[in-house]
Amino acid sequence: MEVQRDVRSAIAIAYELSRHEHVQHREHVSQALGELKDELARIEAKLGGERINEVTAEGLPPVLKQIEGLVEDAGPVVGDQIKTLMQSVERIARELHPGQAPAPRQ
Repeated sequence: MEVQRDVRSAIAIAYELSRHEHVQHREHVSQALGELKDELARIEAKLGGERINEVTAEGLPPVLKQIEGLVEDAGPVVGDQIKTLMQSVERIARELHPGQAPAPRQ
C-alpha cells in the first residue's frame, strides 16, 4: 500500500528532524516533531492491520499547526525540510480521506 510506505517515510523523517533539533537544544521544535512522529505511527499501525477501517487523520491538523508556528525557530535549512515534511503529511491526510478538503492552515 503506497500510502503506508509514505507514512513510514514521514515517520523516519520526523524522527531524524526531531533528533537534530534535540541535538541543537531546540527542545520545543524537537517535541513537536516527536508528536508528529507519534501521530503518524498511530496511523501506520492501523494501516497495516485489521483496524484499517479505523484510520483517521483527525489528529494531524493540530500537530501540523503547532509545527508551523515553530518552523522559523529551526533555522532556514532545517525549516525548509520541515516545511517539505508538512506538505507530505498534508498530502497523506488527503489520501486517507479523499474528497475531504484539508483543514486550512492559518
